[in-house]
Amino acid sequence: MKMLNIVCGEKLEDEILTLFKDLGIKGYTVISGVGGRGQTGTVSGTGGSTNRNTMFMVALEDDHIHMTQVLKAVREIHTRHVHGYHGLEIPLKVFLQPCEVIL
Repeated sequence: MKMLNIVCGEKLEDEILTLFKDLGIKGYTVISGVGGRGQTGTVSGTGGSTNRNTMFMVALEDDHIHMTQVLKAVREIHTRHVHGYHGLEIPLKVFLQPCEVIL
């Protein structure tokens, strides 16, 4: 099993949710108002800030086909936004790590 973490700017949240719906992903966790610092700058994630991130956590079986579909769809979202950010880093990062259910 793998844990897919997708961190994106709030403006991309609906596109990620649509991706999950289109691919039949029914189990995931959404954490809104995530802050931090990285390649796209500092995101507060607190108070009335309009510059916040959303994090999605999706546990996927080691089914290579399903994982490939998800990653391809996220890359397509990234590609659609490249021109809108005029060379700046797009607030969309994907992390994949091993996942083991222990409880």
